[in-house]
Amino acid sequence: MGKLLWTERQDIGPSARNGHAMAYDGARQQVTLFGGVTGSTSRVSDTWVWDGQLWTQAQDTGPPARMNHALAFDNNRERIVLFSGAGDKPLADTWEWDGTEWTQVADTGPSARTGHALTFDSKSKRVVLFGGQSDFPVGDTWSWDGTEWTQEADTGPKPRLQHSLAYDTIRERVVLFSGWTAVNDTWEWDGSQWRQVADTGSAPRYAHRMVFDGAHVLLFGGQGQSLPQGQSAPIFGDTWSWDGKHWTQVQDIGPGPRIYHAMAYDSNRSRTVLFGGVGSAGNRGDTWELYEHS
Repeated sequence: MGKLLWTERQDIGPSARNGHAMAYDGARQQVTLFGGVTGSTSRVSDTWVWDGQLWTQAQDTGPPARMNHALAFDNNRERIVLFSGAGDKPLADTWEWDGTEWTQVADTGPSARTGHALTFDSKSKRVVLFGGQSDFPVGDTWSWDGTEWTQEADTGPKPRLQHSLAYDTIRERVVLFSGWTAVNDTWEWDGSQWRQVADTGSAPRYAHRMVFDGAHVLLFGGQGQSLPQGQSAPIFGDTWSWDGKHWTQVQDIGPGPRIYHAMAYDSNRSRTVLFGGVGSAGNRGDTWELYEHS
């Protein structure tokens, strides 16, 4: 593995925000971003695409404005799937983006929730969902086949929110790390059951983000767990790699520390793309790319 380097690409494009979501559209070879919150309470419903050079607003109609939703690209059906998030209250709707327009495809399935995570399991050809919060944190696993949601499991990782999922296409596993109410535990889903595979690695955190770069699961950012009264929980700006057995810190410079950002892996350009989030100075509107430098 060569050295991974972060490079800032743009400071123009979508407005500064957090709680948005991104996915790489492999059919159209662009990163798609939807929604989030600008300012302190202004949820938005805009759709943007990043082609590696420029951000372009693709749509301003579609799903209602929301934050803390999740996106995943269904590589089999060539659609980006969006589930839930919070408007004025947690939602329970499913939408799909075909590169041109949004279509609502379901209003039944998992309970209304926010702070959950999605990823596409290319072996089962299903989008996998885990966890989140409605009235309380949940620990259920669901899959979407393009027509309906199916509950796969209600055992495995303990209930949590603001965790992250990524699908390892080599090892054919969904990887989950940490989250709110969790410790620094790592779990893997093989399509039928969850198995805890590590309890060490980076510090426990939530509101971090992960992608799979074709070789490793990469993690950036997040916030540490609550500290004793009077102490602020740390916000991280570190990058870690999971090889299926161990977490390794691979970078400690790059984007400033942040939470509630979004990441996607552009497989055509071999770049991890990061946008926005919130740090010590408030919402960010910057675009960064992580790539391997020999």
